[in-house]
Amino acid sequence: MILVFRYRELIRNLVLKDLKLKYRDSALGFLWSLANPLLLILVYAIVFTHMLRSEIINFPYFLLLGILPWNFFSQSLMMCTGSIVDNGGLIRKVWLPAEVFPLSTVLFNLVQFLLALIVLMPLAAFVFGISFSWTSMAFFPVLFLHAVFTLGLGYIISTVTVFYRDVRHFMEIFMMLLFWLTPIVYDIQSISGSMRRFILANPLSFFISAYQEIFYYQRIPASFHFLVMTLLTLTAFGLGYWCFSSYKARFPEEV
Repeated sequence: MILVFRYRELIRNLVLKDLKLKYRDSALGFLWSLANPLLLILVYAIVFTHMLRSEIINFPYFLLLGILPWNFFSQSLMMCTGSIVDNGGLIRKVWLPAEVFPLSTVLFNLVQFLLALIVLMPLAAFVFGISFSWTSMAFFPVLFLHAVFTLGLGYIISTVTVFYRDVRHFMEIFMMLLFWLTPIVYDIQSISGSMRRFILANPLSFFISAYQEIFYYQRIPASFHFLVMTLLTLTAFGLGYWCFSSYKARFPEEV
């Protein structure tokens, strides 16, 4: 938190720079960021509603609740693989706290996640007749834990990529596998036995299912659910920041 406060202007400028670069010379601007999740939702909705016959009511809405936080998580980690390497020139020439680069990357994707929610959630409510209740307030602590958890993993991945550049290619394959091990296109409550334990071995399952609990089932996740997410977040961020701090002195000579 001290880092965020002390270098808030730098972090804000880095996030704004990424946003401006992404939508520069684009007529539709931010709307292009909605194209990917909308297309995925449309394709999966057709496949699982009309071909594989998913029994989940309002399946496109259920899918929306998994796709958007998944995109935030996956895009953050994929971009973190280059957050240090791609800023090697700045790190070598100007003294900057290297921690701000993974942090600004995660915040950039968090902003896109929130903007997508602001646009798509009211649309989904209008189309599917969803009414939001006071339980929606539980979204904010879940989002905070999810973002810090992602940042912790981002610190680990950005550090490892400095020394092993193949991590970028590995992450592309790994994220494809992780997608299907996360309850996005299926409801974890419909899975039992050893397969359910296997899915829950994926930490991201707790965060995705929390969003589904809040907005789809309109209930606050159980205390145990919050406890697990908190422990996962503290572990990921603690290990990530320790790993990053231990090796950041070697970044200038490696990048």
